[in-house]
Amino acid sequence: MSEDAPRVMRALEAKALNAALWSVVEYGSAMGLRVVSSLVLTRLLLPAYFGEMILISTLILGINFLSDIGLTPAVIQSPRGDDPLFLNTAWTLQAMRGVGLWFIALVISWPMALLYHDPRLKVLLPVLAFSTLLSGFYSTNLLTLARHLGVRRLFIIDVSSSLVALAVTIAWACKWPSVWSIIGGQLVATVYKLCLSHSSSVAPGIRNSFGWDKPSIDSIVHFGKWILIGTAFFYFASQGDRLILGRLIPMAVLGMYGIAYQLSDMPRQIMLSLGSRVFYPFIAKIIDLPLEEFRAKFLRYRFYVLLIGGVLLSIMAVWGNLLILKLYDHRYWYASWMIRILALGLWHTLLYQTTAPVLFSLGKPKYNAVGNAAYCVALAAGILVGFHYWRMLGAVIAVAAGDFPLYLVTLFGATRERIRPLRQDLLMTSIFIAMLLFCAILRYPHLVSAPGSIFHHQWAN
Repeated sequence: MSEDAPRVMRALEAKALNAALWSVVEYGSAMGLRVVSSLVLTRLLLPAYFGEMILISTLILGINFLSDIGLTPAVIQSPRGDDPLFLNTAWTLQAMRGVGLWFIALVISWPMALLYHDPRLKVLLPVLAFSTLLSGFYSTNLLTLARHLGVRRLFIIDVSSSLVALAVTIAWACKWPSVWSIIGGQLVATVYKLCLSHSSSVAPGIRNSFGWDKPSIDSIVHFGKWILIGTAFFYFASQGDRLILGRLIPMAVLGMYGIAYQLSDMPRQIMLSLGSRVFYPFIAKIIDLPLEEFRAKFLRYRFYVLLIGGVLLSIMAVWGNLLILKLYDHRYWYASWMIRILALGLWHTLLYQTTAPVLFSLGKPKYNAVGNAAYCVALAAGILVGFHYWRMLGAVIAVAAGDFPLYLVTLFGATRERIRPLRQDLLMTSIFIAMLLFCAILRYPHLVSAPGSIFHHQWAN
């Protein structure tokens, strides 16, 4: 190791810390806007509109995931990630994919309207899917910012886009309350973000043009084939609950479930933002260190991420139902009991999400593909069996536990690659359980003297 290596590492760590702080600020701002939007719109719109929007968004997300070739991780980890020829080739692929996705949405809109007994999907689905065509022309300068931990600029772009979406949606809903207000807000925000991505003052970098470089194509396809398989299975797993429940329950109940899922998912989204914006780029830059040195640094930073995640999940699991009961219209109170179950199920999700960046940085996305396949099977079977015997309670428990097979596969892959995170996982799980008990005692002080029926009654409320 050269004499400058410690200085370079300190500079990289300082940059990663700064990026982490901006990621927290960004997510906090974005989450605040989403909560404000949710609180306002739930008073303007019916639960059925949210259920309809969840279904449409899930179908569009599926089209995206089933064609995902991993351009963002490919640019981040590639040695040619700053080469204009490589980036223009990636941009060309991205644009072609966006156009193709919109045509797919046009084709499936009619059969989906028949499947879910909602004729409005024939119009709503292709209109909202037009945002995928527009986002296909986002500048690759956004990918370059992600590669070099340019979180502050990404923060400006994403938060301002959320503000635009919020303003348009609320204004539209006040004038014409319907699901079209949400769709209109998303389309306007997509156009706004497209313009910002090509602004040199906001996202500096190259000016994209169509290009086709065979070595770049080969590199992207070689890396992306496992991403494609993994994200395809991940879509059916992570969104399968909405697809299956959309056939089993009324749209109003699906809308309430979606709100409960969104609120309970806040801690995971914070960690996911840190992982994609900071953790993965940081890991990719230190992956060439000697194994033991890399492992020590990785586990050290992972410890702090899991500690923060454990605190957030403990708070959500104990107090999360109050978000619904205190803030939302009474029409949505049914969702309150779901939050705790979903929050508890996110612990093992954090464990594998903080390990997966190492496997991606090592160029081993196959573990993610295999794990997501197991996740997909477990979730589908769990929801069908759980709903059959215990209705929504069984389905929600199945959603919370469904991705545990993905954790096991990720753990196996990390152990096989000599990262060995199991000992830390057991330690952090013990700490998480202690956090849960501490938060429960804070909310229910009578637990110490009378841990029986009163606790169970209040826990259910």
